[in-house]
This record gives sequence, C-alpha cells and structure tokens, in this order.
Amino acid sequence: MKPLKLRQLLLWQWPGWSLSGLLGLITLFSTIMLLAYSGWFISASALAGIAAIQAGSFNYMRPGAVIRLLAILRTAGRYAERLQSHNTVLKLLKNLRVASFNGMSQQSIAAAAKWSRPESGETLQRLISDIDLLDQFPLRLAAPWLWAIAIGGIFAAALSLCLPSSLNFLLVILALRLLVIPLLFIPIGLGLSRQEVALSGQRRQVNLIGLQLLTTLLTFGRWSDYAAKLAATDQAISQRQKQLQLSVLASELLAQCLHLVGLMLLAIQGSQLVLADSLNPAILVGLLLGWLGLNEAFQVLSQLHLATGYSLAARDRTNQLLANSAEPNQQSQRGETPAPDAKVTLKITQLSCGFKPEQPILAQQDQTFEAGDVVLLKGRSGAGKSCLLQTLAADLSPLSGSILFKGVEQQQLAANDWHRNVAYLTQRPTIFQLSIAADLRLAAPKASDKELVEVLQLVGLKPWLDKQSQGLRTVLGQYGVGLSGGELRRFALARMMLTRAPVLLLDEPFSGLDQATTERLIQALVEWQHDGILIIASHQQLDHLAFNRHWSLD
Repeated sequence: MKPLKLRQLLLWQWPGWSLSGLLGLITLFSTIMLLAYSGWFISASALAGIAAIQAGSFNYMRPGAVIRLLAILRTAGRYAERLQSHNTVLKLLKNLRVASFNGMSQQSIAAAAKWSRPESGETLQRLISDIDLLDQFPLRLAAPWLWAIAIGGIFAAALSLCLPSSLNFLLVILALRLLVIPLLFIPIGLGLSRQEVALSGQRRQVNLIGLQLLTTLLTFGRWSDYAAKLAATDQAISQRQKQLQLSVLASELLAQCLHLVGLMLLAIQGSQLVLADSLNPAILVGLLLGWLGLNEAFQVLSQLHLATGYSLAARDRTNQLLANSAEPNQQSQRGETPAPDAKVTLKITQLSCGFKPEQPILAQQDQTFEAGDVVLLKGRSGAGKSCLLQTLAADLSPLSGSILFKGVEQQQLAANDWHRNVAYLTQRPTIFQLSIAADLRLAAPKASDKELVEVLQLVGLKPWLDKQSQGLRTVLGQYGVGLSGGELRRFALARMMLTRAPVLLLDEPFSGLDQATTERLIQALVEWQHDGILIIASHQQLDHLAFNRHWSLD
C-alpha cells in the first residue's frame, strides 16, 4: 500500500469530522458566551438597580432565556460531540486496519509468508498499537487547533466592534498563544514522543518474549537479567514521560502568563473607555469574562506537541512496518540475510559460552561443519552440551568467539533470520493445547495433511496417530490426548523437521527410547537432513555409522 499520510485521517471520514468539528465549535462558543453573557447580565442588572427592575424598564426575562439556551447548547453539544468524535474515530481505525491488512494481502507470496510465521503475532500487535495511536492527530491536534483558531477569530470580531483600541495588542497575544507557543514546543514533543513510542514497543516485545520463555529463564537462572532489562526500559519510559509532562507544564505556564497579560491590557483599555463614558461597564465585564473563557478552548493547545509527536511517530512506524513487509528480501535491521543458494556451512571460532563469565564452557577447538555432516556432540552430564547448543541456536549470547552461518556472523543477523536457519530441539520440548495438525503447523503453516502424516511416519508415530479417533484433528495437551515422554520427544522432533532448517540441533532427543527406535530415528533424520547439518548432543553411547563427525567437550 502507499505510504500513509496524516491528512488521509481527515479525508477518509470527512463528513464525520465536519459534523464533529461543528458540534465542538458550538459547544465552545456556548461555553464562552454563557460566561460572557452571564457577566454582562449580572453587571447590567446591578447597574440598572432594583428600582428599574420593579418599574419594568429592565427586561430580565429575555437574558435569562438566552442563558438557559446557552447552557442547554453547551451540555448537549458536549455529549453530541463526544459521541460523534468517538464514532468517527472507530470508523477511521477500521479503515486504517482494513487498508493495512489489504496491503499485506496483496503482497507477493514471499512477502505474505512473513506474516504467517509465529513471530508475526508481535509484529501485528505493534502494527495495531501504532494504528491506535493515530487517532491523536484528529482528536488532539487538528480539531482542538481549528476550534481554538475559530473561537479566537470570533472573539477578535467581537472585540473590533466593542473595543477596537485594544484589538492590535490582543491579536498579537492570540497569535502567540495559537501559533508561536505550540510551534515552539513541537520539536521537543517530536523527539520525546518518538522515543517513548519506540521504548513502549520495545518493552512490549521484551515482555512478550519474557513471558513465552518464563519457564526456561527461571530454570537457567536468567530471569533476573530479563527483569533488570524490563526495569531499565520502564525507567527510560518513565523518564521520557516526566520530560513530556514538564514540557506541557512549561507550555501551559508560558501561555497563562500571556493570557494574564492580555487580560490586564483589556482591563486597562476598557476601564479608560468606561471612565470616558465611551463603553458600557457591563459590556467590559462581558469581554473580560469572555477572555477568561477562551482558556477552555486554548488550554488543550499546551499538549499539542505531544499529539504531534505521537501521531508522526505512529505514522512513521506504520509506514516502515508495511514497507518492510513488502520487501522481505531487503537487508534486515541487524544485517544481511544469507543468500539462499550459498553453501550451507556453520563455522565456530574460539567459542566460549556459559551463564557466568567467570566459569565459561569452552568448545576447545575451532569447528567447521558443512552440508551432509552428521555430528555427535559428546560429553559427560554437566559438561555444557545444552549450553553450547543454546549458544549455537542464539538463545544465549556467546561469552567470546564467533559463530558464522554461510559466512555471516550470528550477531549480524536478526534473531528471526537466525532461527529460520538454525532450529533447536530442547531436552524438555513442549506441546500446546491444539489439534495435532495445528501444533505441527506452528512450524510449517502451509504444510498439507499428507506432509504431516509423512513426517509422523518418519518419527514412528503413525501407529499412534491411527489410534486417534479424530486423526489430525485430535486435541493435544491437558484436556486432550496425552503423550508419553518418548512420544513427546518424537512429536516435537517431527514438528522441528517441518521447519526444514539447514541446521538442526538436537539435545538428548533419544532419551528414554530403546536402541532399535533410536537407530531408526537416526537413519530417518540423516535422510531428511542430507542437504544440511545435523548436530546431536547425547551422553548415551551412540555407535551409528551415520555419524561422520565427533565433537567432544570432555
């Protein structure tokens, strides 16, 4: 889709925004006129005196009716404007989401496939949250500014009729209040709002990943690191929010000082005319109260720079996200994806890993693996096989050394790109409360039923599948069909095989299986991964002839 522009937010729902703007203008006009007219009426009544009212020379019925009408218009207009604005915003958000998702659906097959990956949920959540922020532009930026300008113009017109001598001074103050001060603070709002939006998105992503990996992080004692990262992000967000609030207070203080100066000028000029019998005192009181009432229309302008920053940040992030989804072959933010036709290699140089820098696990020697290598990673229990595989899978950062896939370093690739090429099966795999087909398709969303049955056949689970009354639609998990330990490992192995990743890392995949089943699984894996690299960590004695490389941590 074409890049989103902020003016489209108004054009898409122009009739709705027009009605909302008219209702808001009526509400503000009624509010200010209610204050000004009430002040005039009270002052005029006081000047007329009780005797004039009793004599019937002062008509108090008509002003009272006007005041009641203005009060009704203010209350009804406020509620009607809120209803209309929110109804228009909801329609606008619907248009934005439909347009964005239509743009994604019209991409090429390669681009659209990106949105079917498991990590795309985080991307879609970011897209939706950024779209929701775009309502800041019409609600908190365009409408309040236009209302303030319109009300300021109406007051200036009234001033030119009643008190033209003070018009020039007050026009300067109105221009400063409506234009100069908001524009002065917009650069501050742009920078801080963009930072807060980016940090909020980062925190949401970190939090989601942390919740998904909660058990693993607690098991390996890494939750404290993750919690510290979340706390640091929260602190940064809080700092930006405090700075934004300080900027709002500074803008409001400057605006109120200007408004007070305008009030003093209006009072001085008006008093001089009243003393010269050129102006009715009641009209002066009405003008003064009307000037004070302008604050209701102008006060929201103190937050105009926040709305500008949030709107532009959301627009840019949305356009960037949709542009990136339309060009899946472009360079990632952290590096360039390896070319698909490059030779499959995994090179490990001077690698050390572990959870504590003072107690590293050393790989002992450099290793280079190529397509067709079937590697047995050996070592006693506790030697660090799992830790090494987690480092190769990018679940842990290496303490030193480098890992290269197809000549590209692990740190230069985005996490998603690395995980698409290097798949890792842990010692404690997980199944989800989904159907058998849905669980397997987490790895390959486009896999057919035939492919699912074939991969289950390869890992020896076809007889188990035949026993299920609903076949691939059978639900797994707590309230569905359970799996034994060996069946669970083989099911998770089948799911990982469906990723067709060039590098497969298996951590104790044959634990609890008999020798005959183990040998059949090894042979099936070797045939499946003949164009890639297969690394199996085991403390068992595996003597299968398929292993052409041995890697020992002892």
